[in-house]
Amino acid sequence: MQRQTTFIISVIMLIFFNACSSQKVGIYDDLNKSKMEKSFDAYLGTPYRWGGTEPGRGVDCSGFTSGVYRDQGIIIPRTSRMQYTVGDEVARDDIQYGDLLFFDTLGKGISHVGVSTGNNNMVHASSTSGVVKVPVSTDYWKKRYIGARRLTGSDLRSGEISGELHLLPKAYPLRIRRLVDVPTADIIENRFVGLDIQNDAEGNLRVNSSISIWNHWEWGLEFQINQFLGHDLDAFGFELPFVSTKFRLWEQKGKIIPSLAIGAESISRNWTVTTETDSSTLIEKQWSPPHNAFVVSTFKYDRLDALHLGRGRMSAGMAVTDLFAYHDTSATYDGIYDAFLFFGVEQQLTRRIMATMEFDHMLLKNVGITWNMGFQFALNNTSSIAYTWRNIGAQERSRERAMQFSYILEY
Repeated sequence: MQRQTTFIISVIMLIFFNACSSQKVGIYDDLNKSKMEKSFDAYLGTPYRWGGTEPGRGVDCSGFTSGVYRDQGIIIPRTSRMQYTVGDEVARDDIQYGDLLFFDTLGKGISHVGVSTGNNNMVHASSTSGVVKVPVSTDYWKKRYIGARRLTGSDLRSGEISGELHLLPKAYPLRIRRLVDVPTADIIENRFVGLDIQNDAEGNLRVNSSISIWNHWEWGLEFQINQFLGHDLDAFGFELPFVSTKFRLWEQKGKIIPSLAIGAESISRNWTVTTETDSSTLIEKQWSPPHNAFVVSTFKYDRLDALHLGRGRMSAGMAVTDLFAYHDTSATYDGIYDAFLFFGVEQQLTRRIMATMEFDHMLLKNVGITWNMGFQFALNNTSSIAYTWRNIGAQERSRERAMQFSYILEY
């Protein structure tokens, strides 16, 4: 009986894995440029028609782009917003032939898409002129540009129709402007507002809102409500708001030069610090040193096929802080700001799950290295939940846990 049960389970597992593997067709790596040129020729001059998909009769912007890739034998999502979720993010300086270019033409987030033909040109379905080829270096397109996506390198699976190959997103677009505490060079894209709500193990609630300007400059404001979900009613109240700003000097240039940003923030964490003496143990609250001013570089890399891992990102930089304002060092205060280093890495584990690890306050005197880690789970294209641990391995500081909800709102 046991052997029969084992045999049945083995057969079921074999069928299951075979069914899954039949969906894993491979990687889309072969963009057929000559075939795409023929598609452009077939669509050029086609009038604009909302919801249209037929060359010569009428197409809208996403109907055109999905049709061009359908001619490549690839099925991508139908709408411009959904098309923004597939492929890999591409820096403006690294845009190549066949990349999808996305714009905000209505003041409500992603509303338009075209296909790059290289040399700062694209083919798109214009609502006034139909399918045309235009330069994207004009002020009109520069002001409305949101981002680009490269579809080659993404996973494919077979569809219900024979020979139909569907492009799978490598990962949900988890927008992380800060890892756990370490800043990155990325900012919210234009026409988006970021909202983070965080609750720690002590019942304190933090609410952070950020907004970007011109796709380069981001401002943030964060409030902490002590004991909002805790039990110590005597400690209930508001902390002074934390502020932050970050200016991205440039995006990652190709696969070599990382993105770079400068910024400053007053954001700090309440540490529970334990000090041992010969006669007693002193437990007190201290504020962690903030990144008063910082410069950060972020390097994005593609999937690690050898380890079966998705894409990732490394961020490293230097910051200065007024250590005297956050620690009792009056006896040794030297009147200058103290510099320290930080490093963080985030790694995509699945399409929905991202792991984060960081080392903060490196080489900062009187403060040991802060080692934090966490996991972020994408709920959909605009929201995610993260669970983090702080002060891992620190002997003088207690380990802290927090749950964070993030939401990106288009405006």
